[in-house]
Amino acid sequence: MIILSEKGLSGIVKILLDVIFIGGILVLLSLPFSLQWYLSFDSFYVNLFSIHKLTNQYLYVFMLLLLYITGLFALMIIYEIRKIFKTLNRQNPFMMDNVKSLRRIAFASFSISLLYILKIIFFYTILTIIIVLIFIIAGCFAIIFSEVFKQAVAVKEENDFTI
Repeated sequence: MIILSEKGLSGIVKILLDVIFIGGILVLLSLPFSLQWYLSFDSFYVNLFSIHKLTNQYLYVFMLLLLYITGLFALMIIYEIRKIFKTLNRQNPFMMDNVKSLRRIAFASFSISLLYILKIIFFYTILTIIIVLIFIIAGCFAIIFSEVFKQAVAVKEENDFTI
């Protein structure tokens, strides 16, 4: 099976990333309606906020802002991964653009982690802790890979000059 090609596995993943990116945009656009619908069924948050004497409107605004901001960072991550897969499909992955993309992915991942840590301060859930840990690991992973790619670009450029 072909791995790195538009007709190979990386091409299929690129198409899936395109679908996820479009789906993410649609989810962000539907957030005001879908969040309101969700909160009308989720008694956990409603009960939690009534214990703290906070209104459902406060919960709605807080969650809407959190989901919009983290959703934009998530779309940024998907966009950058799509760019990396374009270079993979062209069989030219070792370029500085990919190093920059990986650093932007790390920034977005750490930003999402930070925002969900803020959410933990207001209301604690196990799932939120899991999200924080996943995005911290993803951020570290992206930083490490950006350095690997940076070194690979340097070796590639050195080889290009010697030929």
